[in-house]
Amino acid sequence: MVDASNVFGFELVQEIYSNQIARKEDVLILFVHWYLIKHGFRCIGIGDSKAFEPTEKGSQLLPEEWNTRPNYTLRYINDSKLFIFHGVKSDEDLLINLLRVDNQNVSSVQFPINQTVNEVRGALEAVIPSYQNIINIIQKDLVEPLLPSNTTENSTQTRSVNDQPRDDPLRVESRRPPSYPRIWDLDADTSRVGAADLNPLGRGGGMIFDPFFSQRNRVDPTRPGLGVPGRLPSGAVPPFARFDPFGPPDIDRPRPRHHPDSDHLPPPGYDDMFM
Repeated sequence: MVDASNVFGFELVQEIYSNQIARKEDVLILFVHWYLIKHGFRCIGIGDSKAFEPTEKGSQLLPEEWNTRPNYTLRYINDSKLFIFHGVKSDEDLLINLLRVDNQNVSSVQFPINQTVNEVRGALEAVIPSYQNIINIIQKDLVEPLLPSNTTENSTQTRSVNDQPRDDPLRVESRRPPSYPRIWDLDADTSRVGAADLNPLGRGGGMIFDPFFSQRNRVDPTRPGLGVPGRLPSGAVPPFARFDPFGPPDIDRPRPRHHPDSDHLPPPGYDDMFM
C-alpha cells in the first residue's frame, strides 16, 4: 500500500507552477499530475491524440497551456503504453478519467472542488487538508484499475530490501550428515506386495521362518544350531575327544503323536474356593 504521508516533491511542483495556478481545479489537476509522475507516468503533451511513438520518453513537467482551456486533456506514457487524461468540471465537482489506449480500459475519480481544496496557494496541509485521503482515492480508483501491478511492484521492492538474511555471528550453522544415494529395495516397497507372484520368472517367495529348519541344513556353518552332537559341522569335535554336550540332548528326537491325557483340562469347579 502507498505511504499516504509521503508527499515528497509536491512542494517543488507547486513552486514551478505557482504563477500558472488560477483556480481550485488547477490545484487538483496539479496534485494528480504529481502523483502520476511519482509512480512512473511521463507527460507527452496536451490533447487526446492516440498516435505516439513507443520510444518517447516524455517529461515530468506539464506542457504549456495545460490549464488554458475549460477542460483538461493530457497525454501520458507508462511502460511504453499511452494514457489519455481528461479533467472535466461538472457543477461543483471535478471529474477525472484516465484511459489506457491499448486495452480501452477506463478509470475515474470525482472530487468536490470546494470541499477538497481550501486555498489556491500555500502549504499542502492548508491547500488540501485531506490530502492523505485524496492520495488513497487516486491510487485505488484511478491507478490500480489500469496498472494493478503498480503497488505490487512497489511493495515487492520494499520487502526485498527488508528480507535480506541477517549475518548473525552467534548463529551456529546446522551440521547435517552427508547424504548418500539410497539403494532402492524392491522387497521393502509396500506398494509392491504380491508383485513377485505375478512374475513367472521371478524368485520364489514363501515363509520368512522355516518351521522344518531343524530337519534341514544340519551342517550349515552359518547356522550351527545349539551345539549338541549331530548338530555341529563335521570335524568340530576331534576323534576320541571328551565332549560334554551342551543344550537339550533330545532336541532332534521325534516326539510321538498321542492323544491328550485325561488331565489336559481343569476339573469342574477348580476355581470355586467354597467347594
